[in-house]
Amino acid sequence: MAMLDGLVPGTVLTIGEAPSAAMAMTYIAMANSIGVAMGNAVSAQQRGQLIGEAATVKVVAVIFELGAT
Repeated sequence: MAMLDGLVPGTVLTIGEAPSAAMAMTYIAMANSIGVAMGNAVSAQQRGQLIGEAATVKVVAVIFELGAT
């Protein structure tokens, strides 16, 4: 048993740190997910803005083509 006495404190420390390590990994995964979601939201806003600008240009072109009365 004397041979295992040196291993037990390390194992207890690892087991004792498991909940905090698990929460840390959860927070890291959550932060990554939020970052990806925010990036997707920015991308969707940029696409929406581009579509709005294209529609405005097309409407103005039609107005010029038909002539404003």
